[in-house]
Amino acid sequence: MKTEITAAAANKKTLDDLAVGLCALTVVGVSATAATPFWPTAWGQAPSIGVVVLAAGLAVFIALHSLYWWRSLDEAAREAHKWAWWWGGNLGFVAGGAAVVLAAVAGVDLLPARVPHTEAALIALGVVAAFAAQAVGYGLAWCAWWIARR
Repeated sequence: MKTEITAAAANKKTLDDLAVGLCALTVVGVSATAATPFWPTAWGQAPSIGVVVLAAGLAVFIALHSLYWWRSLDEAAREAHKWAWWWGGNLGFVAGGAAVVLAAVAGVDLLPARVPHTEAALIALGVVAAFAAQAVGYGLAWCAWWIARR
């Protein structure tokens, strides 16, 4: 029992340290305004170095936070998440993909009128639609898993 309490305290300290690091990266991100060097002109206007640092730091923070969060879960919660992601995420992806294809075949315009209808916008729409469908499927499957085991 004492080992679990010690591990939980160490885990919380690590997450607190990560949060402080993210706060420091936020300060750097908003204060560094110089353009990113070596940015290809074909990609458009270069973002500031601060934005790049902040985005990279946020990605590392999310990855590490997810790792520590996953380690803190018990076996039942891990199984619920794995099952929900496999079944809900996959079935949501299939259903969402089918809905987008059917909408495209039917000629439904899925982009708002103010958004330019470019290839990049359509690709972004596809990515967002796929993620949203997976997230909805995951949420439904996660709830179903816990309801079935009540």
